[in-house]
Amino acid sequence: MDNLAYLNQISQSTRPAKPKAGSQSNLPVLITKIAAGAILAFIALLVIGNMIGSASGKAIDLSRQIYVRSTNLQSTLKDYDKQLKSSKLRSIGSALSGTLTNTTNQLSTYLKKDESAKSPLEPKESTVAEEAELSSNLNTSLNNAKLNGILDRSYTNQIQLQVSLLMSLGSELLARTKDPELEKIVTDMNTSLQTVHDSLAAYSETNQQ
Repeated sequence: MDNLAYLNQISQSTRPAKPKAGSQSNLPVLITKIAAGAILAFIALLVIGNMIGSASGKAIDLSRQIYVRSTNLQSTLKDYDKQLKSSKLRSIGSALSGTLTNTTNQLSTYLKKDESAKSPLEPKESTVAEEAELSSNLNTSLNNAKLNGILDRSYTNQIQLQVSLLMSLGSELLARTKDPELEKIVTDMNTSLQTVHDSLAAYSETNQQ
């Protein structure tokens, strides 16, 4: 054996043996991968949970807003419906009032199920202020119209707008909730409001220049 062959033999004998496949040297890598996967799964669950919670909270906020808006609009109808000259408009107003009464009654029952809520029917302060301003503007417009002898015309336009806005709020709520009970309440409301809206549109076409 020459010197080069002898040196190669010694070198090979002192090299560490390569670990066999599936040996314990792979365990740290495997454990790291499993831990990373578990962390990612946990984060994903947190994100999904927050999204579901946010959607549910928004649905409750919208439900309360619809309740307050319906209550305010019902109060306006009570003040002005009896002053309308047109019996047809009074009939439409009566139908709308009935829809609002039914909706507020059902929403009240639904929202009061949350016993942890201190004020289950009351939305955020900013929403209360927003709805109060909307109602005040409506009442001011109708009052001015009454003083100028054009209440029926203004009522037709203003109430038709309010019905459209309320339907839009209902549609937004339907897009955010998966609760069958709440879906039925709002779907029934929007169906009835659409009938009122169509009646006001038909009245406007035949009675206004």
